[in-house]
Amino acid sequence: MWQWLTGTSRTDRHNRGFLPGSSVYLTLSAQESQGVGSCRSSGLMTELAGESGHAVMQELLDTGLKTALGTLLAKFGSGHLPNWLVSFYGAYLGIGAWFVLQGLIMIWGSKVGKLRLRDKMIDSVSWRGDEQVLDVGCGHGLMLIGAAKRLTTGHAVGIDIWQQEDQASNSSRATLANALREGVANRVELRDSDARELPFLDESFDVVLSSFAIHNIYDTVGREKAIREIHRVLKAGGQLVLADIRHTSQYAEILRSLGWNQVTRWFPNFLFITPTRVVRAEKPNTRS
Repeated sequence: MWQWLTGTSRTDRHNRGFLPGSSVYLTLSAQESQGVGSCRSSGLMTELAGESGHAVMQELLDTGLKTALGTLLAKFGSGHLPNWLVSFYGAYLGIGAWFVLQGLIMIWGSKVGKLRLRDKMIDSVSWRGDEQVLDVGCGHGLMLIGAAKRLTTGHAVGIDIWQQEDQASNSSRATLANALREGVANRVELRDSDARELPFLDESFDVVLSSFAIHNIYDTVGREKAIREIHRVLKAGGQLVLADIRHTSQYAEILRSLGWNQVTRWFPNFLFITPTRVVRAEKPNTRS
């Protein structure tokens, strides 16, 4: 069932283009470059969007289907079951259907919705092509690669601490391989870095992007440090576009306390049952 819905098995997802290991300022050997470059990239963006939630989706679908099918079998083979138990078949069937629905919504969110949201976020930026871009918590590079494709002479830097619990097969080597497959490796740089201590000078970037990352900092003080670090490294007049499933009102409040006037939170997008909101803001141009 899982393979039919997603077009891939769990083993395939770990073997196809996602290479093990991580380091700083990565490069691929000639043999690795040839092997990765020969892969078809038509489904890469879908893979990048959907990788992190596949295990959860599979559990939802499996649980829902087992509950629903088990209930139907109990109903039509109810001669061996107590009447009081059979009477609950509707409730059990509804529970099973709800799990299946959640799984299907998450598949849609990963395969379609997340890509649409990524494009909408990147389209909201006024691009020239020469920007210095930072992706905070870049993961497999969905936002990073999308931004790099908008650049001509610019440069995109992705930072992450590459936690496996945040995204399956998460490594800087995998992200670099994805950038190579999409033809933007020459415009992308990866660094091992914590969002709370960005290793960049003040006002280094024209654009800062982030998606589904900062909520993984579990304490309020840590999240505030991350937002303040984004403020520090973004140039005056720079643009911030940040998507997350929690704490976006806190992010917006911190930015306003730092003097940002143009701060908006987009209407919730229900990609994964839990509502996703985007904070779109511009740092005040204090030089004008």
